[in-house]
Amino acid sequence: MFTRPSGLLSLLLISALIGAPLTGCSTGPTPESLQAEADAAINAKDWTGAVTKADTALALPAVSGDAAKAWRFELIRLNALAAAGKGKEVSDNLNRLSAAYAKQLNAPLYHSLAVKVKAGGDSPGSIDLLDAGRKKFPDDTTFQAAIDEMKSSGDPEEIEKLKALGYL
Repeated sequence: MFTRPSGLLSLLLISALIGAPLTGCSTGPTPESLQAEADAAINAKDWTGAVTKADTALALPAVSGDAAKAWRFELIRLNALAAAGKGKEVSDNLNRLSAAYAKQLNAPLYHSLAVKVKAGGDSPGSIDLLDAGRKKFPDDTTFQAAIDEMKSSGDPEEIEKLKALGYL
C-alpha cells in the first residue's frame, strides 16, 4: 500500500520531475559567456584564444542571425588577429567583411588595425593595411601620413615593403 507523500516530499518530487529534463542537457555556450571569455582572453593577451572564442560565437545561430552580435565578434576577431601581428589575415578578413559591414569598415578602423598589426610585429602587414586604407579612403590623410613616417624609419623591412608598393 502506498501512502500519500507529505507536502515537502511532494514539492521535492515535482521539482525533480520538472528539472529532470533540464539536467544533463547542455545548451552550450551563450553569446554572453563567449563575449566574456573573449574579453578575458584579450585582457590576458591570448590572441589565439580570443579568435577561437569569436569563431565559436560566430558559429552560433543566435549570433550569425543577428548582424549586430555578429559584428561584435568579427571586431573581436579582427582586433585579436591585428594584435597578434597577422596583417595578411586581417586584410583577408576585411575583404571578406566588406560587403556585409561596409559602414563599419571605416578609415579609423583600418588605421587602428594597421597600428595594432605593426605593434604585433608585422610591419609589412601594417604597410599593406595602410596602403589599402589609403586606396579605400583617398580623402583621409592619416594613411599617407603614417606611410610617410615609415619612410624615414630606417627599418629595412619597412623600406623594402614601401619600395615594393611604389612609395619609395
